[in-house]
Amino acid sequence: MDLRQLRYFVAIAERGSFSAAASALNVAQSALSRHMQALEHEMGGLLFERGRHGIAISESGKILLDRARYMLGELDNIRAEVSLENREPGGMVRLGAPSTLADILFAPLALHFARRFPRVRVQFSEGLTEELCDRVLRGVLDLAIVTAPQRVEHLEFIDLFHEGVYMLGRPGDPHLKTAALSPADIVRLPLILPLSDTTRGFLPDRPICSFEVDNMEPLKQMVMAGIGYGFLPYSGFHRELAAGTLGAVELPWVQARRVLALPRGRPASRATREMIAAIKTVSATLIAEGRIRCVEPGTRRRRSANAHRKRSRKNSIQ
Repeated sequence: MDLRQLRYFVAIAERGSFSAAASALNVAQSALSRHMQALEHEMGGLLFERGRHGIAISESGKILLDRARYMLGELDNIRAEVSLENREPGGMVRLGAPSTLADILFAPLALHFARRFPRVRVQFSEGLTEELCDRVLRGVLDLAIVTAPQRVEHLEFIDLFHEGVYMLGRPGDPHLKTAALSPADIVRLPLILPLSDTTRGFLPDRPICSFEVDNMEPLKQMVMAGIGYGFLPYSGFHRELAAGTLGAVELPWVQARRVLALPRGRPASRATREMIAAIKTVSATLIAEGRIRCVEPGTRRRRSANAHRKRSRKNSIQ
C-alpha cells in the first residue's frame, strides 16, 4: 500500500465510479483498476462491491476510507507546515550574553528579529562566560555570546569582534589621566572585579580586591560611589560616560574578544541560523553607530577618557 493507491481509492469512493475518478485524477481507468486490484489483494478482501449499476464501497472499504482520509489530511498538514517553515521559520531560539552586551544588544536585536521572523519565540538571558558555555553544552541555550572563552572540546566558537577594555573611576580621578597605565600600576589600586575568570587574566599579580560582582550594574554603582575601580568594554558604560557620571581610561594591552558559542556537532535549526545572521547585522549597526568600539585583534591603542567623553557628547547631540 502506498500513498498513491490511497489517493486513488479515496477519489473512487467519493465519486462513486472508476470513470469519474479517472477523469478527475487525469489517470487512465485501466490504471485505476489495476491499482485497486493490488490494494484489495493487500487488504485481503474487496473494498468495492461491483454490480450492474456501478460500485458501492464495502464495509471494509468504509474502514479504510476513514483511515485514508485522516492519513492524507495529516500528510497535507505536514506539507503545509514544512513549506511554511521553509518560507518563514518558527520555533524557539534561546540566546545568552554577558550583561555588558545584553544591555546594548538585546533590544535592537529583538526588534530586528521580530520584524523578519514573527513566528519565532526568543528567550534572552544573561550570564558569565563560564556559565553561558555550560548552558550551551547542556542544551539549555541554543547559542551564547561569550567573552574570551577557554577552549572547550564540544563547543564551536565564531568570532564576532574585539572590544577595547577601559578602567572605570569617578570623573576627574587622577589615575584616569595617566597616559600609560600598566598592570603593575593597576594591581596597587582597590579593584572591583567580575566573578568571571576570563576578564581577570590580564592582571599578572593578585590585585587588592575587596569586591567581586557578576553583573555590570552593581559594578558601575560601586565605582560611582568611590569604592574602587572597575573594568568594562565601552559598550558597558557609554551612557554614564556621556552623562559625566563615570570616567574611564582605555587599557591598550587588554581586549574583550566577543565570540558566539554553539554546540559542536549539533545541527542548528533554521531559526538559530537566522539569529546568528541577525546578531552579526545588529552588531555591525551598533559598531557603525559608535555604541560598540572595536579594536583590531592584537592592536595597542591609547586614548584619554576626555577624548571619549567629547566624542560621546558629540554623538549624543547628533
